[in-house]
Amino acid sequence: MKRNIVFEIYFNPKKYLSLLTCIEQINGILKIQHQYLVKRQDWYLCATSKKEASIYKMFDKDGVTEIGLKKMTQEYHKEKDYFGLPIWDKETEQASLLYILSEGSFGQSFRVYVIIDFRSLEITLDDAQKFCLALSEHFDDAYITVNNNYSEDKMAFPDRLSAAWMIYLPKVQLSHNIVPQAFDVISPTDHEGHAAGSLVVTVPHFFDNRNTDDIKAVRRVDIKLHELGLLPRYADFQR
Repeated sequence: MKRNIVFEIYFNPKKYLSLLTCIEQINGILKIQHQYLVKRQDWYLCATSKKEASIYKMFDKDGVTEIGLKKMTQEYHKEKDYFGLPIWDKETEQASLLYILSEGSFGQSFRVYVIIDFRSLEITLDDAQKFCLALSEHFDDAYITVNNNYSEDKMAFPDRLSAAWMIYLPKVQLSHNIVPQAFDVISPTDHEGHAAGSLVVTVPHFFDNRNTDDIKAVRRVDIKLHELGLLPRYADFQR
């Protein structure tokens, strides 16, 4: 069955990232999604109409394009404390990606927010787990959520990140014994054998935002993670 699913990435870099770093991060995401999910490799700059959004090819199989680099350079230098790039897969119209780098007001920390939106996608639990874990290896200290439009009015803590279908928590090693409310907890290690973080999976099937039991399962996990002090606020990332 084809599904709609959203992956969101949140993290606070120690400094305002260079354009080259932003491009490397975006290109890395596209390579990972090509490996695990959508196989298209041509990504275009979003615009107000479909016709306009088919003009500028930003990335292809070789990475950023010449026009893509030019357009991103213009956007990067337009404002000193904000860079945003919306791109989409125009061939299948199955995927879009929004990358935002910004500086918090009044000297607050920098932040990166990425939303990867897949539409009418054939996806399994295993696919989602592998994609999420691959993303976690690509970013340092990033929180990653996987959901199906889980709305704030159903959340136990509307001001905080939610486990939704899955949540990746960086630099914390959990087990199913610690979070028994979850269906599964995966704690990978880095190349040196150190704890890299934990992927908490709420339910064994595709999360259904209309299913009362699924909503209750997420709330139980969110409450437990909050008790453990592991559920950050959206404000922590200057969303």
